[in-house]
Amino acid sequence: MIARLTGALAVALTRLARRLGHHAYLSTSCLHHDHHYCQKHTGKSGAKTPARCKFCTTACVCPCHTALNQQEQP
Repeated sequence: MIARLTGALAVALTRLARRLGHHAYLSTSCLHHDHHYCQKHTGKSGAKTPARCKFCTTACVCPCHTALNQQEQP
């Protein structure tokens, strides 16, 4: 129950930060210098969006994605 409430709070805070324009996402795998995992389309739990926040799709701020993120912007 506590894990579920913690997860719900994390989602709510992430969405609020995104709306306020202050959400800077750093992938956990990038934090641990596992950049190839962050860029994959499949994770340990199945399909995932590479280099994006799973709650609001904000791009990862890690320098290993800088060129990739700039190419995706219109």
